[in-house]
Amino acid sequence: MDPSDGNGCALYAELLVNIRQISLAASLPTATTDGASTRVSIASDCSTVELTHGSGSGSGSGNTTARLTLPVKAALGATTLPIPDRQKSTATLSWRLPLDPSSLPPSHQTDDMPWSATDLEAGCGVACRQCGSNIIPAGAVATWKDLPSENWAEMMEFWHCHKPDHHHHAGHEDQASGKADEKSLAARGYGASSAISAQEGVGFVDLTTLLFAETDCRNVTFSPSAYEQSSSVRRALSLPDSIATTQNRNLNVFCSVCHDQLGFFNDRTRAVTLLKWQISCTSTSGVVPGIPGCLAATLISTIARSGSSKSLVTPLPETVHENEDKTGVRDAIHIWVLNSSIVYSSSAVERPTPAIKLLYRPIPRGEADKMLEAVTCDAQEINLPAHAVDEVIRCLEASNALLPPMERMLKEWKVGLLTRWENQARTVSR
Repeated sequence: MDPSDGNGCALYAELLVNIRQISLAASLPTATTDGASTRVSIASDCSTVELTHGSGSGSGSGNTTARLTLPVKAALGATTLPIPDRQKSTATLSWRLPLDPSSLPPSHQTDDMPWSATDLEAGCGVACRQCGSNIIPAGAVATWKDLPSENWAEMMEFWHCHKPDHHHHAGHEDQASGKADEKSLAARGYGASSAISAQEGVGFVDLTTLLFAETDCRNVTFSPSAYEQSSSVRRALSLPDSIATTQNRNLNVFCSVCHDQLGFFNDRTRAVTLLKWQISCTSTSGVVPGIPGCLAATLISTIARSGSSKSLVTPLPETVHENEDKTGVRDAIHIWVLNSSIVYSSSAVERPTPAIKLLYRPIPRGEADKMLEAVTCDAQEINLPAHAVDEVIRCLEASNALLPPMERMLKEWKVGLLTRWENQARTVSR
């Protein structure tokens, strides 16, 4: 329950691994005064915290309560926490609890990919998550393969162009050598202009998508914009000149049954690209990824690749163009990751949840474009469909309400949480 509505209490706890403590905060609908009874206690199991707050002494029908399970066990139990003198007559209380070292979980794998190739069962089918229609028949995909990071081609080209034993030649010989190198790299399949093409019977796994050959797909339709302009035969589409003349044109891919957008078709890779949060398939973990988990994995990968903790999440151009007449240009999200591996718990969620903690602020798309064009820009661009950007904003706003009121803002930034994907069945990723 959000205490900001004035109707209830709320508890929030966060694991601080580096200092071996648990941060615990209690938000109250009214201030703790001499005439109010406020009690925060840790149960004998060292994991459960209960808050009771009332308008008078003793327990009664006017009391409100909240309960949570700590991220890890505390080093004390069956204890009532004292209210610090400096926090009396306030509506927010906070403590630092010592943790039980034996209850610390193993080191978190912050580079976990939602539905990696090893997590998906060989030969499993893929269905539309909305209606359950069969998209990839069972047995059509015999092998799953993880795609390399986004900058794999550039890194391979750099290595081959700057090998220690490579000697540059002057004049025409250097130019001829450069051209030969380019042809050699392209022939080997990892020049900067290379792309991994879809293969029949193989499912390629990216951070947020699964890629398939068009011949392996069923019950899908293709469109340059909305479903109403779609066709089940891609080559039969009459494309606008702006798209038909584009080398790397993308088409929207819809479910033929429920008309939900499943992903895109990329003309360069000849691949049907399905968004992980729009489909269902059998995995060894049994966990289904959602938009927050996919974005969290992308942010972590972006930090590892670029070293930048700032990102701009922008809606894909095709989706923006489709919705411009109705809603105008969609907002982008400026994100600054503070901690990529935390565990938090709240009285409003069922269990302790691994997450990344970040600062965020929705900004107009025009402002995001100016930032990306600036020479001094230190943010990495991440593209998502417009509906996914809207869902991310909704999830961040909801997570912001879980935090104690004093911790929800930092200047013009809001503080938010994105659930991090882990391959344990206890993880909730949506």
